[in-house]
Amino acid sequence: MIQTTGIYHIGIPVDDIERAEGFYTKVLGMKVAARIGEAVVRLVRLKCGDVDVVLFKRPRKLNRNTLKEDGISHQAFEVAPEAFDEAIEFLKKEGCYHEGPVVRPSGRAVYFFDTEGNYQQLHAK
Repeated sequence: MIQTTGIYHIGIPVDDIERAEGFYTKVLGMKVAARIGEAVVRLVRLKCGDVDVVLFKRPRKLNRNTLKEDGISHQAFEVAPEAFDEAIEFLKKEGCYHEGPVVRPSGRAVYFFDTEGNYQQLHAK
C-alpha cells in the first residue's frame, strides 16, 4: 500500500484556457500562480486556498454532454457556510447553476458547470 499525504494539485481539462481562467478567477475567486507553456501544451496553475488547481488546455476541443458522458464526476470546492446562499445566487446570476442545494450529513452542496462544460460542486459544512 502507498500512504498518500495530501493532494499536490487537481487537474481540470479545458477547451479555451483564457475563458476558463476567467471563470475560475472571476467566479470562484482563485488566484493565478503561474501560466506555463505555449501552443499545444499550455496550463494555468491557480491557487484555491492551500491547494493548486491546474487548468490543462485540451489538444482538441470536445463537444459533449458532460453529465451524459462523465456522469456526476466533478471537483468539489469548499466555501464558508455563511457565504453558501450568496454563492448559489451568484452562480444563478452567472448562468452556470445546475442544481441544489443538497443537504447531507457532510454539509450543503450545490452543482454547476464551468465555461468548459465541466461539472463542479460548491460545498459548505
